[in-house]
This record gives sequence, structure tokens and C-alpha cells, in this order.
Amino acid sequence: MNLVDYYEEFMQDVIALSGSEKDFHETVFTERLCDFLVDQAIVEDYTYIGYKKVAKGIRIDAWDLNNDTGVLNLFVTDFRYTAQLEILSSTDVTKLFKRAIKFFTESLNKKFHFELEETTPGFELAQTIFEKSLLISKVNFFVLSNAQLSERVEGIEKNKIKGYPCTYDIWDISRLHRIESSKNAREDILIDFKKFAVDGTGIPCLPAFTGTGDFASYLFVMPGKMIAELYDDYGERLLEQNVRTFLQFRGNVNKGIRNTIQNEPEMFFAYNNGLSLTAEHVETDNKRERIISVTNLQIVNGGQTTASIFSAMKNFKAELSKVYVQVKLTVIPPEKVDAIVPRISEYANTQNKVSAADFFSNHPFHLRIEEISRRLWAPSPDGGLRETHWFYERARGQYANAQAKLTPAKIKEFISKNPRNQMFTKTDLAKFENSMDMLPNIVSLGAQKNFARYAGAIGEKWFKNEKQFNELYFKQLVAKIIIFRFLDNSIMKQNWYGGYKANIITYSLAKLAHMVSIIGTNVDYDQIWKDQKLSPALKMQLLMIAKVVNEQIQNTPSDITNVTEWCKKELCWKIIRDLPLSINDDLIIELKDIGEINENKKGAEKIQKMDNGIFDQKYVLEKGIEYWKLIAQFGLKHSLLSPMEMEILAFVCKNSSNVPSEKQSQIMKQIEKRVRDEGFFVESE
Repeated sequence: MNLVDYYEEFMQDVIALSGSEKDFHETVFTERLCDFLVDQAIVEDYTYIGYKKVAKGIRIDAWDLNNDTGVLNLFVTDFRYTAQLEILSSTDVTKLFKRAIKFFTESLNKKFHFELEETTPGFELAQTIFEKSLLISKVNFFVLSNAQLSERVEGIEKNKIKGYPCTYDIWDISRLHRIESSKNAREDILIDFKKFAVDGTGIPCLPAFTGTGDFASYLFVMPGKMIAELYDDYGERLLEQNVRTFLQFRGNVNKGIRNTIQNEPEMFFAYNNGLSLTAEHVETDNKRERIISVTNLQIVNGGQTTASIFSAMKNFKAELSKVYVQVKLTVIPPEKVDAIVPRISEYANTQNKVSAADFFSNHPFHLRIEEISRRLWAPSPDGGLRETHWFYERARGQYANAQAKLTPAKIKEFISKNPRNQMFTKTDLAKFENSMDMLPNIVSLGAQKNFARYAGAIGEKWFKNEKQFNELYFKQLVAKIIIFRFLDNSIMKQNWYGGYKANIITYSLAKLAHMVSIIGTNVDYDQIWKDQKLSPALKMQLLMIAKVVNEQIQNTPSDITNVTEWCKKELCWKIIRDLPLSINDDLIIELKDIGEINENKKGAEKIQKMDNGIFDQKYVLEKGIEYWKLIAQFGLKHSLLSPMEMEILAFVCKNSSNVPSEKQSQIMKQIEKRVRDEGFFVESE
């Protein structure tokens, strides 16, 4: 898809998501871009405020402050209400950054937020900047635009404002198009190793394995200062997605690492296990003795070490000149990254309490939800014949990649069957589920932390009873999405709304779930799935709850003035949970008895059990005889097979017409897992 077509489709999505109301186009655009940056790990989270005083030359549309690193992100939006793609000029860029910079510098003065009304969208941010001015270590300014950046615009160098290090980043429509159209659906990271070398020639290395295939490995020693600077520049973009999730479980800074850096820096190399890294490309000198540059570096083991070294430098002013870390770097071709990197990460992180498999996009839970989403047709909301899919994007970029090789006509057909507004991701899923599971304070922590909590819970639930994740579960999940998105589209239109939309939504859904559970009922998700929309009674109830939640979350305790921080507290949820609210009579009639719901779940689990057997057979047959012959050879060579298992494999491998039973297929999958754990690997995968 070319840029012009992409722009037209993008604008149609914005219009659709904002309910065709022009006043909300800018808000929807800002949230979509910020969500994208969260998914790309460029920022951890954001709060939308939409504050602007054009006459004073001040504007901030969204912000985030990481209390661990002290990094403040400030976003300013440039949204054009035009059918034609426009150009973002150098003058435009300068003006936009100046507005954000002025807000920041004004906020450093106590007088600025004192003169703002507390209900003003910018008040909380201005107050936060003033009160946490000593915590702030760095300010990142972002321009978000649906125009195309002019080729004449040059990058803005880092500088300092009022003593604070600052960076400037522009996210225009062409940059978004380039990333979403790429195979990996992410922006390349090219790191120049020469600038970290004393003599400017690169980092000395030892080629540990180069082989004859596409893979290669290097061993080298990385200076601690280099690690800290890379993390400062790229942050969590360097952390492989599953490592980012792990770090949410493991606290902030490892005190042992910090103490070694401060007290025995020369012993760090001896004490620390080092880092395991991957990259898509490595450039070395002619003798392969020095690494010159690396493309798409990812940390698959050692994220805690990296974050701790950075924190020691930033927060404790530690001297890193004597700190060195051993590194193993594996080069993996781009087309094999998705298959290989998760395995390296899983094997390298086996010492963690929580099983690595719980987080990977190829975990059976995600695979099952994806499979159901591709085959299950959702009814037409208007009662027509046109059915659609709710597309689960298990891995980043799947939705775009599914269209990559299609003709324009086929792309149109694909989108008609898989509307973009019916696509959802892993972090979306976690947000919907945890909201209705009455964990709004966890959802308010941000997409990554919330997903970490959800992933751990799902891993345990899957282990106990994987059959509970079935078609009924998927239909109810979609119903929760419809509920969530109704509030998302409706709240901004209410005359009482003044901000904190994300917090209002998750707390409103949690409150609804608690209210219906008290009377032994639940929302009729099955009916929502059938209708693909909410009843008037449920809409009315949700908006009534949202209004109360809006008032309550802003009634913060005297020692917590920041609403977004207050919403992260369990006490906030307890107060809202215990508010005496009543369910309207029309909705009570629609609610479903818990006993009936549980009976339906049992029936769905029985169906899933039968489906599992069929899917196991299908899986075995699709792998083919040659694949199972390789497994049989590996299993025999390493004495991994029982006589019964050898008999089953012999039967399947003898003739393509030999179809294993459901039980035999299940055993073959168990064999496959066992040999994989022992090192079996097929190059074509």
C-alpha cells in the first residue's frame, strides 16, 4: 500500500473510531499514535490531556513520567482535518516543539500551576513537573503528525533546557506507514559501536561460531558506560518483548548489582553472568576482530543487569569506568527472528520463577485465541448477512503482514472480513480482561505492567485447565471488547468529562462487574456477541457508573494530588468498589444467573476437549511424514522413546494414509515437546 492510500485508510479509521464527530478526531489520533509508541517500547505509558493555550504559545497533548528512570515524555499533536495528505514543514516543527518546551519551562515555576484551575487538563502535569523537578533526569519531546514530514527538515540535536537533557522526535504519517508496512512492523535500530571504542575502531570481539548457515555468534566485553548509554538512548526498545515482561515481575534495581558497581566495580566482570544478545546484522572489520555496527540489537537475557547499570549511573551517580560485562551476541536473519529469539530467551531465562513460556506469543493460549479468531464468524450487528472476524494480532504486525502480498481487490476483501476496528492485540486483551476481572488499579499501571500481571495469571490458568479457553471464552472476550470500546467512544462526549479517560473506563467496567456479582449474576456476554452491540439499558448503566467514577477518582487523598497515580493504588479501587450504586431495573432483567453461566462454561469445555483431539490429529498430519521421521531418528539416537511411542511413530511414518487416533496424536505431540527440550530443531522452522 502506498503512502497516499495508507493515509486515506488511516483517516477513515480515525473517523470511525471517533464516531464521525470532528471534535474527537484529534484525540483519537493522539491516542492511536501513543498506543503505537507504547507497543514499540519507545514509551512505557501515557496520559492524554489535550491542553492548549494557543494565545500563550503553549500546548501538550499527552505525557508520561517514569518514576524509576526520571524520564519525562511530552507529546504535542499536529492533526490536519484534510482529505489530502499535507506536508509538515520545518516551520511547523519548530513551532510545535516550542509550544511543548514552553509548557515545560513554565511548569518549573510554582506560579504556573497555582494559576491553573485544578480541573484544567494541564494542571496535574504542571504540578507534577514542579513537584518532581528534582526527580526528572531527561525530557523527551515528541511531535505527532498526520502530515508528511518535509525532506528539508533536519533532525534536532540533543540539548539542555534549564539544565535538563532533552531529545526531540517526530512521528509523522510516513514514518508510521514505513514501520507498519515493514515485515517486522518495527523501526530498525542501527548502533554504531565505533563511538564507544577508545580508538574509534569498534569493540574487540572473538568470532565464537560462524558456521556455514545464516547464524553467527560473537563473544566480547562491553564497557558498563556503553550499556548505560545505549539504554539511555533506546530504553526498552533494546529489551526483547518477553524480557520486558519479566522485568515487571522482578522489582526495580538489583541491589547486589548496584552495590558491586559502587563498592567493587573491578569485580563486576567476575561476579556477573553477562548478557545474551541477538541482532539481525553485525558489521565487523576485515579481520573480524572488531564489531563496527549492529542492526536491531535485542537483549534476551540480562535485562535486569542492563537496567541496574543504567540506574546506578543515573540515580546514584556511579562511576562505570571499571565496570565491564561479558556478552554473547547471536546473529539471526530477520526472517527467522520470530522463531529463534523466543527460544533463546526462554532457555536463557529458565532461572526465573515464572515460566518463560507464559509470555511468548507462541504460547498455546495465544495460538488458540488466534486460531479461533481466524475461523469464528461474528454475526452482523444490523441483522444482515455480512459476517466478520475479530482479528487477534498474536504477534506484532500480523494484521499488516496478512495484507502484504495481496492485490488491491484482495486487500479490500480482507478488510471487509477483518475490519481494523475489530483487530485487538495481547495488551488490549489484558486490558479488557483485567478490567472486567475487577483489577482497575493494575490496568492503570500501564499496558506493559498490566500485561505482565495478566500473563502470569493466564499461565497458571492454562496449566490448571486449558479447556476453559474455548469458543465461548472468545465470544465473551469479544463482548468485553464491545463494552470497553463503547465507553471509549462515549465518555468524551459527556458534558461532565474533563480527562482521565483510560482510568474512568477501567474503573467503570470493574465497578459494573462488582455490582452484578453481588447479586449472583453477570452481564449477558452471549447476547452481546449475538447482537454485536450493547443494549440501551447497559449503555445507560455504564455511563451512570462512569460519571460517578469520574468524580470519585479526582477526590484524591491529601497526600496524593496526582489522579493517575491515585488510580494505581488498591485503596482507590476499594473506595470505588464499596460505593453504594444501584443497578437499573431494565438491566437487571437482562443479567444472567451465575449458575446458568457456569453450566454453559462446562458445556464449552467438553466441546473444547473434543476439538483438542481433532486439532491434534490435524497438527500431526500437517507436519508430514518426513518431519516425524526426523523426530523418530532423534528420539532413537538419544534414547528418548518408549517401545509404545516407537510403535506409534513407526505406524505414522510408514504411509501417508495412516491416520493416528486422537490419543496417538496427543502422544506424538508429547514426544515432539520432549525431543525439542532435548535440542531437536528443524532448520526450515
